[in-house]
Amino acid sequence: MKKRIVVILMLVSTVLTAQKKLSFSDITGNTKKISTKYFNDYIKLNFEGMKSQMHDSISFNDPTAKSIFGIELIEGKTKVLENLKKTYEAIVEMKSEPIRTMFSSNVGIFEVQLTYKFKVDNKKTITINNMPLIVVLYVEKGEIIKHRDYGDYNNFLVQYKKQLTE
Repeated sequence: MKKRIVVILMLVSTVLTAQKKLSFSDITGNTKKISTKYFNDYIKLNFEGMKSQMHDSISFNDPTAKSIFGIELIEGKTKVLENLKKTYEAIVEMKSEPIRTMFSSNVGIFEVQLTYKFKVDNKKTITINNMPLIVVLYVEKGEIIKHRDYGDYNNFLVQYKKQLTE
């Protein structure tokens, strides 16, 4: 009798566990929803919106900007938010034209042409048009755990230097 109860409990446990697992398409659908909202808040510079979607252990990095801006890997929600606010404080406007998006499992990828305006020394406004940018977002437990940017800073430098001397 005890063996039957143990077997029945094991079967019930197995069924419940199987029901809790999400399918690949469910995981991908959740990733699309979460990462799209986060990406849109990022482009709008809505840091409070981003904050509510960040995992406490989020990390941010743009390895393509390291040699220009000295940006390193940043870890932790508070530090990531502080860095984004500080780094982007000179930006007056930012918008993107999508080229392609891809969502698979827990990863959302946004390939865009980024256009943004920023102030130099709170005086001159520089406009960077159509800078190629790829943003890769990783979702864990319904929140963004990893944010990576990859930009074409060759494009940035050409436009920046030209406008700085005008």
